Amino acid sequence: MIIIGEKINTIRNVIARAVEDRDPAAIQNEAVKQVEAGIDVLDINVGSPFNEIESMQWAVRMVEEVTDIPLCIDSSNPDAIRAGFEACRGKEKAWANSIAMEQKRMEGVLPLVKEHNCRVVALCMDEKGIPATAVQRVEVAGRIIKVIEDWGIPPGNLYLDCLVDPISLGPGKTPNTLDTIRTIKDTFPHVNTVICLSAVSFGLPGRRLINRTYLPLLIEAGIDAVFLDPLDGELAATLKASNALLDRDENCLEYIKAFREGRIKI
Repeated sequence: MIIIGEKINTIRNVIARAVEDRDPAAIQNEAVKQVEAGIDVLDINVGSPFNEIESMQWAVRMVEEVTDIPLCIDSSNPDAIRAGFEACRGKEKAWANSIAMEQKRMEGVLPLVKEHNCRVVALCMDEKGIPATAVQRVEVAGRIIKVIEDWGIPPGNLYLDCLVDPISLGPGKTPNTLDTIRTIKDTFPHVNTVICLSAVSFGLPGRRLINRTYLPLLIEAGIDAVFLDPLDGELAATLKASNALLDRDENCLEYIKAFREGRIKI
């Protein structure tokens, strides 16, 4: 499973201030800490209220001064994604995040994905918004896959975001997302799935407990990649233990290694 570090995001006050002040130390420190925690990909989201295009290019350059980890250029604005790719040295390793079943976002981002043969995150939603049911999300996923194939983009480069609904919004949210993941994996085994873990606990106290309890359910459902906080030690320990329990860690080697290195606290 691919772990994507989510902490360079201007929804966090410390990152918003760093972007506004053009403070490279704060951004670079956050990047290095996540890389040292063992992530595979580093997400960069520098949205409103800033000049997102200039801010994205600045943040990408600052991060690439201290690490060569693949970057996930994260925006709902295709122009900001293109700007991030322009600044990015490792374009072929980068991720474009995200598109949806919307013409403007497709046409703005897919040429980049095609040119650089990189990975792309696609939300299972269209112009009508987020589908209410797993069946509807899978239907949108099928349409997205068709567009990806028409562009000649390898389906293995596609990561379908199955959309986490906060459980605070009402019953049935967790089964809905898990059913979406399982059905996509069964119906379209040639594509990948991805989730933003922390969305599940929005609006609730004790969010970290909710997040780390949800993670094993996602792994069991077959998720391929997760946006999460890699600096949450208990969450990281839960990830290692869950992979061992669910046969995603051959002979529990990764679990044993993490325990011996002191990265699992009990």
